[in-house]
Amino acid sequence: GHWKIIDYPPHPECIGCKFEIKHENQNTYHLHAHVVNSMNCSLKHDSTNNQWKPSPVVSTMMMGPPEDMKKEDLIGNLISGIQRLEVPDQQHLIIRTNNGTQAQLERFTVPAPPAVTQNIFN
Repeated sequence: GHWKIIDYPPHPECIGCKFEIKHENQNTYHLHAHVVNSMNCSLKHDSTNNQWKPSPVVSTMMMGPPEDMKKEDLIGNLISGIQRLEVPDQQHLIIRTNNGTQAQLERFTVPAPPAVTQNIFN
């Protein structure tokens, strides 16, 4: 689903950052985030201890404004440190990291693209 950060106490500048998490197979999910660059990784769930292990984060390599690049580093660190994902209800997701930080995300709906109302063939 589509998620956005609504609470991340150590880094309030990351509130509003968006994630997409898709189920790939039995215990693997694909995570995508975008700040300046597209960041992707796989998340594997170990049901024996309820731990999550992210693969290395793969990212495009464009530069942006310094404040956006800092935010991207923070989001990359959050993703790399994922240890637990908790879904207390269908609208909320809690990320817990291996260094004890926590981010709360809320599900959101991606709006449909606007209709094309002009003749593009003239």
